[in-house]
Amino acid sequence: MDDFQPSTRPTQEHATESDDARIDNLEQFRRELDAIDATLLEAVRERLLLCQQIGEWKRVSNVPMMQPGRVHLVQERARQFALRHGLSPEFFESLYKLLISETCRLEDLVIDGQATAEETVRESVGPRSGSSS
Repeated sequence: MDDFQPSTRPTQEHATESDDARIDNLEQFRRELDAIDATLLEAVRERLLLCQQIGEWKRVSNVPMMQPGRVHLVQERARQFALRHGLSPEFFESLYKLLISETCRLEDLVIDGQATAEETVRESVGPRSGSSS
């Protein structure tokens, strides 16, 4: 009994073909999920870069950072997307609150001149594509 060590994964000698298939399926699912995550992360990065450019435009054009009508439109669009696809509107509301909060923070930094555009981008999303820094 002292030699007994429980395992959460079947050993090769005890694994059946169906166990191997399930493990292979899980690995395939994980690869697909990793690819989706990479796309999602890049999309968020691109969104933040664009919002930083919007902040620069607002600063030069003397336009206030906060645009409540636009915020409401973006949040409502996300909510409607969730409802159309049978997903949680609360989740999408939380997700967009977080995205909009970061957008506002970045725009504030740019508009108030607290950071250069390059510093602002690097802080949240890393160096611009093609940049050596």
